[in-house]
Amino acid sequence: MSFEEKTISNLDETVQNVTDSSTSSLPGQNDKLSKFLNYSVNKHQEVDKKYADETYDLIQSNGGEVGELTPEKEKKLFRKLLYTVLPIVFIVNATLFIDKDAISYTSLLGGFKDMHLTKQKYNNIQTYFYVGYLVGQIPSHLLFQKLPISKYITLATACWSLISFCTLASHSYAGMSVLRFFLGIVESGITPCVEHTIAMFFTIEEQAFVNPIFWISCLGIDVPTVFIAYGLQFATKWRPWKWYWLFVGIISAIVSIFCYFFYPDNPATSVLFTTEEKIHIIKRIKAQTKSSIEQKVFKKYQFIECIKDPISWLFFLFCIMNMLENSTTYQASIIYTSLGFTNLTSTLLMVVQNGFSTFCGLCGAAALYYFKKQSCLVGACFMIPAFAGAILAVSISYENKAGLLAGIFMTRTNGTAYIMALSLCQATAAGYTKRLTRTVMFMIAYGIGNIISPQMWQAKYSPRYRVPWIIQIIFAWFLSPLVLLLIRYILNKRNKIRLEILEKGENDDLDYGYIDSVNEEGKVVSKKVDVSMLDLTDLENIRFIYPL
Repeated sequence: MSFEEKTISNLDETVQNVTDSSTSSLPGQNDKLSKFLNYSVNKHQEVDKKYADETYDLIQSNGGEVGELTPEKEKKLFRKLLYTVLPIVFIVNATLFIDKDAISYTSLLGGFKDMHLTKQKYNNIQTYFYVGYLVGQIPSHLLFQKLPISKYITLATACWSLISFCTLASHSYAGMSVLRFFLGIVESGITPCVEHTIAMFFTIEEQAFVNPIFWISCLGIDVPTVFIAYGLQFATKWRPWKWYWLFVGIISAIVSIFCYFFYPDNPATSVLFTTEEKIHIIKRIKAQTKSSIEQKVFKKYQFIECIKDPISWLFFLFCIMNMLENSTTYQASIIYTSLGFTNLTSTLLMVVQNGFSTFCGLCGAAALYYFKKQSCLVGACFMIPAFAGAILAVSISYENKAGLLAGIFMTRTNGTAYIMALSLCQATAAGYTKRLTRTVMFMIAYGIGNIISPQMWQAKYSPRYRVPWIIQIIFAWFLSPLVLLLIRYILNKRNKIRLEILEKGENDDLDYGYIDSVNEEGKVVSKKVDVSMLDLTDLENIRFIYPL
């Protein structure tokens, strides 16, 4: 029986074992756990070279020729990662959200009038974007698994630029709807793609700290762009919204060219690092995760395992519920004008709102720096102010504008929780196809939540919009953190089983496996390798310890 067939045939039993087995069980004392151990150890895993990690050749040819990674060298390497990889993914994600959020300034810059948009048509345009985002998920993930990531990013950003320039010619609701739908398709794979890039270069503990800083590219980019929108409201020779879309198109084109030359495919091929640095990056990731960095072959059994793993569906449920609040970002200008503020004042209020979101992102990074292994708890805690703020926004007197604004601003702490959840969604799945599949599920949930959320803001609920606020309170800020805590409970239970096995069992069989390849004489030879080179899933590899 092949390795893939063996995995599929044992999968149902394996998932049940790791979620239901008692944490106090030991090999030989529990039949289910014994079967899990036999499956996981598997008398050493053996895979064909084409199914191994993409970094295998580099490690085999150079791994023994580099010096030791001393603490001083590691600090220097981490600083270089912060100064190279982080700014690159930051720029790409910032451009994505400049592009995505541009529609939110339409009402302020005269686009509503020029395109004869009503509030409902504006909501529909938001929904069409996320319909395209949903449609594009599977094709985009297949593309960036098969193609070098830099080429995929370059192609996507070039398409953003083209669509932005086409928007200048749009004069109708139908035209804008079509453009937003296709923009959703081409942008659909960027967020997971840059998140996978971060996971290739930074350890799990570093990701928890780096991700909130990285996501300031989303939370904070609206601060400078809102000032640009504010200034464009004084433009007289051309329509202000057209100037803004021209700006978006030019920025996207520049970023596309930049990505072609500098965006890293993976640590083994990046031009940004020396051979020694590449190997140290790879080894430090694998030492912590015991998992692969990248793998270009789609593995059906890993896809099936992801679908059957309850953790995947819990992340899916969390994302749908949590993203019901996301439309408040795009509805901000509508909310503020409904409170009686002018367009210019509403623009400045959006600066304050986005500045507060940025501050929350920095607080999230600081919290995870001090509580490195408590991402779920930190994320849940950050939703408490959002919960309180939403209750304030829906219950306080409508004449109390300052109190209403305070409540709305408080809800922006939710972004930090979403960032942590997206990072954990990937970090808790090993096996490259499984990790991509779980990310697809998470982003599909993201698309569904954002398709629904704009439709909650119906004109009949104005000016207080109590119904959408109450829906958000229940699902986004009460139930979704409970799901996040449930995920932590299950993963912590799995970790206890694994750690007990590793402490009291025979561990040698768990450290390595074999990769089969054809030598120059045409014979198949097996090479003994570290288990992290085999691209095993988290359910296969008992040495994989889940981040919490």
